[in-house]
Amino acid sequence: MDSISISNDVGHDAERWTGRVLRIGVWVSASFMIAGLLIAAIFPSTIVAFSGNPTLSNLVMRMLSGSFDPITLLFAGLVFLMLTPVLRVITAIVGFAIEHDWRFVFVSSVVLLLLAGEIVYSIFIKG
Repeated sequence: MDSISISNDVGHDAERWTGRVLRIGVWVSASFMIAGLLIAAIFPSTIVAFSGNPTLSNLVMRMLSGSFDPITLLFAGLVFLMLTPVLRVITAIVGFAIEHDWRFVFVSSVVLLLLAGEIVYSIFIKG
């Protein structure tokens, strides 16, 4: 009986962590986008447009340099929003591994590889 309740608790913990990852990702993303919109509304002169679509390296460099202009914050929010499903899959892999549910670890790993493949294709091949 105790092993059943322990495994159920572990399963619920994994579900809770997955939910937390999704909530945190959405809140971080929304915070960046709301901050960008507020800065753009209050200080419209701070809007510095990218020439073309920004690359991830441009975005990271602008964030690390302390440039929190509205466009950078909006794009950072979008990047966090796009990374949230990837973090959710990683959380699922860890949760299934803790539960020793190797079939779902495999399936989640395949999903992660597909997501990574799409990211690599979009950044490096399609350009």
